[in-house]
Amino acid sequence: MSEVQVHKIQAEGERVLLLARQADALYEEIGLRAFLRFEARGGLHGYDREDWLEAERSLIFAPPAELVETDDEFTIRIAVPGFDASRIHVNVLPRTVIVDGDPATIDHANGTVLLSECNDRKLLRRVDLSSEVRTHTARAILQDAVLEIHVRKAAVENDNVRLTVAASA
Repeated sequence: MSEVQVHKIQAEGERVLLLARQADALYEEIGLRAFLRFEARGGLHGYDREDWLEAERSLIFAPPAELVETDDEFTIRIAVPGFDASRIHVNVLPRTVIVDGDPATIDHANGTVLLSECNDRKLLRRVDLSSEVRTHTARAILQDAVLEIHVRKAAVENDNVRLTVAASA
């Protein structure tokens, strides 16, 4: 079991800008690969969606995930085979959890790779939450190639608050 670094992010700030820049760079690379597929097909129109999706799949590993909600907490489980804790980043925003990471590098200095089904794509998984969370409560553990993230919900305000109003003299 390994702890995974969690970035607790408010809705605005430097870390949000960094995430936006990383997403922009990734979309640029996807667009370039999609265009290269278009050119390789001789510029034949009508396959733009397929080109984009194939380019996206070639760069991004979006693993299966599970989101469980209780009265006071969200638990997210994501299968991340081939990733170690030091290369996974969990970004927790008030209503979204974004997990990204780079695959582990394996040193094959003593042999020749004959078969490899290891993932070499960037890990990227976004999970939108149905209510706001307290970002500072987030914690993440990687065990047996499953990343488990726990984050507590923000306090639910009581709709039945009674106010006493005093008359001024």
